[in-house]
Amino acid sequence: MLALLLLIGGVAAVLLFTPLGTRPLAAVFPVADATPLDLSSLERNRKLNQFLVCPTGFCPTTPDIQSPEFDLPAEALSRKWQEAVAGQPRVETMETAAPLRFEHVQRSARFRFPDRVTVWVIPLSDSRSTLAIYSRSIYGLNDLGVNRARVETWLAALRATAS
Repeated sequence: MLALLLLIGGVAAVLLFTPLGTRPLAAVFPVADATPLDLSSLERNRKLNQFLVCPTGFCPTTPDIQSPEFDLPAEALSRKWQEAVAGQPRVETMETAAPLRFEHVQRSARFRFPDRVTVWVIPLSDSRSTLAIYSRSIYGLNDLGVNRARVETWLAALRATAS
Protein backbone atom coordinates (compact mmCIF):
# COMPACT_ATOMS: atom_id res chain seq x y z
CA MET A 1 0.00 0.00 0.00
CA LEU A 2 2.83 2.39 0.86
CA ALA A 3 4.52 1.61 -2.45
CA LEU A 4 1.31 2.46 -4.33
CA LEU A 5 0.96 5.78 -2.49
CA LEU A 6 4.59 6.62 -3.24
CA LEU A 7 4.07 5.75 -6.90
CA ILE A 8 0.95 7.94 -7.12
CA GLY A 9 2.77 10.77 -5.33
CA GLY A 10 5.71 10.47 -7.69
CA VAL A 11 3.51 10.56 -10.79
CA ALA A 12 1.63 13.58 -9.39
CA ALA A 13 4.93 15.36 -8.70
CA VAL A 14 6.12 14.72 -12.26
CA LEU A 15 2.84 16.02 -13.69
CA LEU A 16 2.79 19.15 -11.53
CA PHE A 17 6.42 20.18 -11.23
CA THR A 18 8.18 19.27 -14.47
CA PRO A 19 7.85 20.10 -18.15
CA LEU A 20 6.52 16.56 -18.61
CA GLY A 21 3.37 17.76 -16.87
CA THR A 22 2.64 20.40 -19.49
CA ARG A 23 0.83 18.19 -21.97
CA PRO A 24 -1.02 15.82 -19.62
CA LEU A 25 -2.40 18.70 -17.54
CA ALA A 26 -3.37 20.58 -20.69
CA ALA A 27 -5.38 17.51 -21.71
CA VAL A 28 -7.10 17.45 -18.30
CA PHE A 29 -8.16 21.11 -18.73
CA PRO A 30 -9.28 21.49 -22.36
CA VAL A 31 -10.04 24.85 -23.96
CA ALA A 32 -13.63 23.83 -24.79
CA ASP A 33 -15.42 25.60 -27.62
CA ALA A 34 -12.94 27.31 -29.94
CA THR A 35 -15.60 29.36 -31.73
CA PRO A 36 -14.50 33.00 -32.03
CA LEU A 37 -16.46 35.35 -29.79
CA ASP A 38 -18.40 38.31 -31.22
CA LEU A 39 -17.38 41.27 -29.07
CA SER A 40 -19.94 43.58 -30.70
CA SER A 41 -22.74 41.53 -29.12
CA LEU A 42 -20.98 40.42 -25.93
CA GLU A 43 -23.15 39.70 -22.90
CA ARG A 44 -21.08 39.27 -19.76
CA ASN A 45 -21.99 37.03 -16.87
CA ARG A 46 -21.59 37.88 -13.18
CA LYS A 47 -18.45 35.81 -12.64
CA LEU A 48 -15.37 37.59 -11.31
CA ASN A 49 -13.02 35.79 -13.70
CA GLN A 50 -13.11 38.15 -16.67
CA PHE A 51 -11.76 41.51 -17.81
CA LEU A 52 -12.98 43.66 -20.71
CA VAL A 53 -11.24 46.54 -22.48
CA CYS A 54 -13.41 48.28 -25.06
CA PRO A 55 -13.63 51.64 -26.84
CA THR A 56 -16.52 53.91 -25.95
CA GLY A 57 -19.78 52.73 -27.49
CA PHE A 58 -18.34 49.63 -29.16
CA CYS A 59 -19.32 46.87 -26.73
CA PRO A 60 -22.95 46.54 -25.60
CA THR A 61 -21.77 45.95 -22.03
CA THR A 62 -19.76 48.24 -19.75
CA PRO A 63 -16.01 47.63 -20.05
CA ASP A 64 -13.69 47.45 -17.08
CA ILE A 65 -11.49 50.09 -18.74
CA GLN A 66 -11.63 52.13 -21.95
CA SER A 67 -9.36 51.09 -24.80
CA PRO A 68 -6.28 53.15 -25.57
CA GLU A 69 -6.00 54.68 -29.02
CA PHE A 70 -2.90 54.33 -31.17
CA ASP A 71 -1.46 56.54 -33.92
CA LEU A 72 -1.20 53.51 -36.19
CA PRO A 73 -3.34 52.14 -39.00
CA ALA A 74 -5.27 49.01 -37.97
CA GLU A 75 -3.03 46.66 -39.97
CA ALA A 76 0.09 48.06 -38.29
CA LEU A 77 -1.51 47.80 -34.83
CA SER A 78 -2.45 44.21 -35.67
CA ARG A 79 1.19 43.37 -36.45
CA LYS A 80 2.37 45.10 -33.27
CA TRP A 81 -0.22 43.15 -31.26
CA GLN A 82 1.07 39.87 -32.65
CA GLU A 83 4.65 40.87 -31.75
CA ALA A 84 3.62 41.80 -28.20
CA VAL A 85 1.72 38.55 -27.61
CA ALA A 86 4.49 36.42 -29.12
CA GLY A 87 6.68 37.42 -26.18
CA GLN A 88 4.20 36.19 -23.56
CA PRO A 89 4.62 32.77 -21.88
CA ARG A 90 2.38 29.76 -22.56
CA VAL A 91 0.27 31.48 -25.24
CA GLU A 92 -1.30 29.70 -28.18
CA THR A 93 -2.91 31.76 -30.94
CA MET A 94 -5.78 30.00 -32.64
CA GLU A 95 -6.67 30.45 -36.29
CA THR A 96 -9.40 32.97 -37.08
CA ALA A 97 -10.99 33.62 -40.45
CA ALA A 98 -11.55 37.32 -39.82
CA PRO A 99 -8.73 39.81 -40.35
CA LEU A 100 -7.78 41.99 -37.39
CA ARG A 101 -9.25 39.46 -34.93
CA PHE A 102 -7.37 37.11 -32.66
CA GLU A 103 -8.23 34.26 -30.30
CA HIS A 104 -5.52 33.39 -27.79
CA VAL A 105 -5.26 30.81 -25.03
CA GLN A 106 -2.84 31.36 -22.18
CA ARG A 107 -2.36 28.58 -19.65
CA SER A 108 -1.40 29.04 -16.01
CA ALA A 109 2.17 28.11 -15.14
CA ARG A 110 1.54 25.38 -12.59
CA PHE A 111 -1.78 23.65 -13.34
CA ARG A 112 -2.18 24.63 -17.01
CA PHE A 113 -5.67 26.11 -16.56
CA PRO A 114 -6.60 27.74 -19.88
CA ASP A 115 -7.84 31.32 -20.18
CA ARG A 116 -9.29 32.68 -23.44
CA VAL A 117 -8.42 36.11 -24.78
CA THR A 118 -10.39 37.56 -27.69
CA VAL A 119 -8.92 40.62 -29.40
CA TRP A 120 -10.36 42.83 -32.13
CA VAL A 121 -8.26 45.56 -33.73
CA ILE A 122 -10.64 48.40 -34.64
CA PRO A 123 -9.81 51.04 -37.25
CA LEU A 124 -10.75 54.60 -36.22
CA SER A 125 -9.37 56.31 -39.32
CA ASP A 126 -6.71 55.65 -41.95
CA SER A 127 -3.99 56.44 -39.42
CA ARG A 128 -5.54 55.64 -36.00
CA SER A 129 -6.86 52.46 -34.40
CA THR A 130 -7.78 50.88 -31.10
CA LEU A 131 -8.70 47.45 -29.86
CA ALA A 132 -11.19 45.53 -27.78
CA ILE A 133 -9.87 42.79 -25.50
CA TYR A 134 -11.92 40.26 -23.53
CA SER A 135 -9.91 37.96 -21.26
CA ARG A 136 -11.72 35.29 -19.27
CA SER A 137 -11.09 32.09 -17.39
CA ILE A 138 -12.70 28.93 -18.67
CA TYR A 139 -12.72 27.25 -15.27
CA GLY A 140 -13.69 28.70 -11.91
CA LEU A 141 -15.63 31.70 -10.67
CA ASN A 142 -12.90 34.07 -9.48
CA ASP A 143 -9.46 34.53 -11.00
CA LEU A 144 -7.98 36.73 -8.23
CA GLY A 145 -7.19 39.43 -10.81
CA VAL A 146 -5.29 37.22 -13.26
CA ASN A 147 -7.24 38.35 -16.33
CA ARG A 148 -6.85 42.05 -15.45
CA ALA A 149 -3.11 41.60 -14.84
CA ARG A 150 -2.74 39.73 -18.14
CA VAL A 151 -4.48 42.43 -20.16
CA GLU A 152 -2.51 45.21 -18.47
CA THR A 153 0.76 43.32 -19.11
CA TRP A 154 -0.12 42.70 -22.75
CA LEU A 155 -1.17 46.34 -23.26
CA ALA A 156 2.14 47.48 -21.74
CA ALA A 157 4.00 45.16 -24.13
CA LEU A 158 1.93 46.55 -27.02
CA ARG A 159 2.71 50.13 -26.02
CA ALA A 160 6.41 49.25 -25.88
CA THR A 161 6.38 47.79 -29.42
CA ALA A 162 4.05 50.46 -30.83
CA SER A 163 6.17 53.43 -29.73
